[in-house]
Order: sequence, then C-alpha cells, then structure tokens
Amino acid sequence: MRFYKDKVFWYIFAALALVKGAALLGLFYWHPLGEKILAFPDSLTYVYPAQTWLEYGQMWEAVTATPMLLRTPGYPFFLALVQTVFGNMTWAVALVQNLLSLALLIPVYMTAEKINGKNAARWAMFFCAASVLYFSLSFAVLTEVLCTFLLSWFVYFTVDFLLKPTGGKILLAALFLAGAVYVRPAAYYFMFASAIILVCFSAAKLVRFSAWKIAALFFVPLLALVGAWQVRNYVQTGFGGFTTVGAYNLYMWNEDYLAYKYNLSVPQAHDALENSLPPGFHALPPVDQVRLYKAMAKPLIQEAFLYKLSRAPLWAMKTLFGANFVHLSRLLTGGAIPEEELDGQMLNHTTALHENWLKTATDKLLFIAASGEVFLLVLFSIGGFILLWKSRKAETFFLLVYCLYFWGIGSVFFGAYARFRAPFEFALCIPAGAAANALLQYTKQKIKR
Repeated sequence: MRFYKDKVFWYIFAALALVKGAALLGLFYWHPLGEKILAFPDSLTYVYPAQTWLEYGQMWEAVTATPMLLRTPGYPFFLALVQTVFGNMTWAVALVQNLLSLALLIPVYMTAEKINGKNAARWAMFFCAASVLYFSLSFAVLTEVLCTFLLSWFVYFTVDFLLKPTGGKILLAALFLAGAVYVRPAAYYFMFASAIILVCFSAAKLVRFSAWKIAALFFVPLLALVGAWQVRNYVQTGFGGFTTVGAYNLYMWNEDYLAYKYNLSVPQAHDALENSLPPGFHALPPVDQVRLYKAMAKPLIQEAFLYKLSRAPLWAMKTLFGANFVHLSRLLTGGAIPEEELDGQMLNHTTALHENWLKTATDKLLFIAASGEVFLLVLFSIGGFILLWKSRKAETFFLLVYCLYFWGIGSVFFGAYARFRAPFEFALCIPAGAAANALLQYTKQKIKR
C-alpha cells in the first residue's frame, strides 16, 4: 500500500505537523534565548564556510580563512541555500529542518511496509514521529537532521533493492549515501561496508544481481562522487583526504583522559593538548598537520587504552539511551547554558547528566517521559530484529549492521551522547514497528480467546 493512500499515515503526519508548527511559533515568539537556542559550539564551523561561499564562492575555515578541510561541504551548502531562499540562517534553518524531520516519516513508512506490511509501517512511523531526539535536533544548527533524511532514503532504496533488485534502485541508494557522506563524514566508511555486504549477498545468491553490476552502479559512483571532494582538497591544499576532522579528533579526544589523569577540567585538558602542539603548527600545510596529529595521538591512545576501554560501555549507553534531554529541556523550559556545562561537567563531557537539570518537577517529568520514549523504542527494536530475522534475513542483517555501525562510530569517545544516535534511530523504528504490530496482534488473539 502506498503511504499517500493510508489515512492513518496522514493522521500521524498531521499530528506531528501541528506539534512542530506550534513549537516553531512558540520558540520564535516567546523563547527567552531567541535564536541563540539554535546555536551549538559546532554551528560556527558550518555557518562560516556557508557565508564565505555566498560572498566569495569559496568555503573557508572559521578563524584561519583557509580552504575548508575540517568540515565537508554538504551542510554549509544547505545553510547557504536556506540563506539564499529565505534571507536567514537561523529560524529558517529550523523551519526547513522541521520539514525534513516531518518528511522523514515517508521513507520510514515505505521501508517498514516493504519489509513487514502496512500495520508494521504505521507503528514504525509512530515511533519515528514520537522521537524526542528528532524533535530537539530539528531546532539545532547541526548536521544530524539533513544527514538522517538522506540516509533514510539510502536505507529505503537499499532494502527495496534487496527485495526486488534493479539498477536504478542501487544507483539511487549510492546517490543518497554520497549526499549523506558530504553532510556528515561519519558515514564515509559505511560506503565500503555496504558495498561489501551487497557483494556478499550477490555471491550467496541472496540477491539476484551480479557483483559486477553492484560495483558499477553502486561503488564506482560513490567513489567518483566522494573522490571529487578529495581531488578538490588535494588541488587547493595538497591534502588528499576527505576531511581533516578524523586526525584532529584522534588527538583532541584524549581530553577526558588528561582530565582524569591530572585532575583537570575538560577545558583545561583541551588547552593542554593545544599548547602541546609544536610552535607554528597552525601555519603548517594540512598534510603535515594531519601527520603530526596522528603521531602525537598514538602514544596518548596507547597510554589511555585501558581507561578508554573501561569507559566504553558508558559511552555506548549514552548514545543508545540518551534523550538529548539538556537541549530538549532548554527548548521547552528556557534558560541559559549553566556554567557546569561550559566547565565540562555535562552530558557532552564527563558525566551523563548533571543534577542541576533535574531540580524542578517539570524537568523530572520531562526526563522520565523522554527517557521512557527512548527506552521503549530500543526495547521494541530488539524484539523486532528477532522477529524479522525469521522471515527477512538479508534485509534484517543489513539494517542491523547499519545500526551497529553508526552506534559504534558514535560511541568511541567521551562526548558520546544522544545526538550521535540520530543517523540510526529511524532504522530502529522499523523493527520496533514490527514488534509493536506483533504484540498488538498477539494481544487481540488473547482477548478473543
């Protein structure tokens, strides 16, 4: 059944649209922080290159005004497009991102319907519509909503290809995955993982499509599209990688270990790492900067390995079960960022949630509701994966690997939190829908008896 013929789809779609519309109007007219509520520390690193592209036709780094390498062009281009159309790069971004998160219901419904039928698809879109994570991230000048929207279509076309393989479907999957990589390079290595999965499915006769065609219509277009940015980087700077953010993070993500070892705050540890860089570091060519970042990170990672290993379960749980509560609370109840967060004691640094956020009854109720929604989603998705494995092994395996990849890559450092679940939460909604539908059918049968 096509989504636009399903009345239940439109009921849920309209309900979410009303909630989003009311939230947009309320925040725009009455929130005490105004447009500052949309800003995050990373936001400037996307806004500045968008502005330089509009003014000079080039994307530059903030502060250094050198060719952009730390970020990739997908999200800055999106911001520039919004600025061109609306003349605004704050509330207009929130508006468009809310529309994208609303439209996310479409590929979620379509994918779930392909795998497990109409009723499961309705439940899947219900879980997606109820997401506190997507609601809160729609009001942030960050990459997650745009990247998630692109990835949702990649997942849809890949699943559709596995069910009824055609060249057009796998090519469209490649195009949407390439777009997601340009927006958020965390998806970069999934290009290779997904190509390997599809080729293995072909070899095992789980999909009736030759490996050569998969390479030609999926992997080669991906390499060509993503490689174009790497060629640009090499021509302009001599650095042939896709982004320098990986090397930077490899070094700077040792802040927590230094803070632990020397009893520092995270900002103090950050300054210590910056001051440890050799004199004139930022004047070096990007190739040399990347090389030095990696060389200086290696002994730190070796020394901190056992510490990081002991913290890894906490990071993984923060990513999987976090509700993005701090931003959600600020959206709904107002208030500035507390000093504790700036000092590195908050969600994005050393602890899961600072007690200052749970002083009022309103925040306690909000925390229970938001955490409950996330817990139920994860619980139902686990059950759904087990159910789907019995009838849709190839599609379920692909979804499971997809979720595990983004869960893993979003949980490798001390700053892991709910934001990094965004690329795979919609995929969790699909098996969750299957489990909810199965539970409803089981309950109906029990009642009839």
